[in-house]
Amino acid sequence: MTQELTALQTELDSTFFRYAHITGAIEFYMQVLETPALQLAVSKTLTGAETEWKQIHRFMDLGRERVTWYPELPVADIVRQKLSLLGYLYGITLSRMIGDLDYYLASVLKARFGRADSSGSCWEPFIQWSGIDLLKRQHGEFVYTLLQERHKIEHNRAAIDRGFLERLAKRNVKTTYSDGDSVQKSHVDVMLANQVIREFAIDVDGEVSKLLPHKP
Repeated sequence: MTQELTALQTELDSTFFRYAHITGAIEFYMQVLETPALQLAVSKTLTGAETEWKQIHRFMDLGRERVTWYPELPVADIVRQKLSLLGYLYGITLSRMIGDLDYYLASVLKARFGRADSSGSCWEPFIQWSGIDLLKRQHGEFVYTLLQERHKIEHNRAAIDRGFLERLAKRNVKTTYSDGDSVQKSHVDVMLANQVIREFAIDVDGEVSKLLPHKP
């Protein structure tokens, strides 16, 4: 196991920890908003008075002044955004995990070949300099698809376009997406991606370990 893989696993652990607890916080928050009895219990604990929540706003105290930085919204309006909030977090987490993997590839390029890539993705430079066909590693096609999905999530409002489909077709990677589809992810997708990226990286790292030693 290389030190680059160890660093990747640490980052994936950190990303997944944040994901687990932030989703838990959102789910609990929504459960409170949906349950008047929980609202009474929480408000009793925080303020000493039982209060049913009708509207929610965000504020912060600056000295003696309370500043509202997000306006009041009816509780029902917020609850209706539950899936949207979680979906946003799914996309952010998947993007971060792919980013962690890309940083691993970049670290190997720098350590083994003295190459610093700034193109935004190290997939192709890694193949070029290492000679390791990433698509043929364990889960390679799945991870490549995740890489392309990440690009659309970050730069194309999660919309699938011809460029996405052409990149997959060029590498004979099968997909169920069609032009105009939207990248929709779930909790199961995040858990699967976390596992797959780890297994892919371990397989790639086995090949990396066969390369020339680190440069002095």
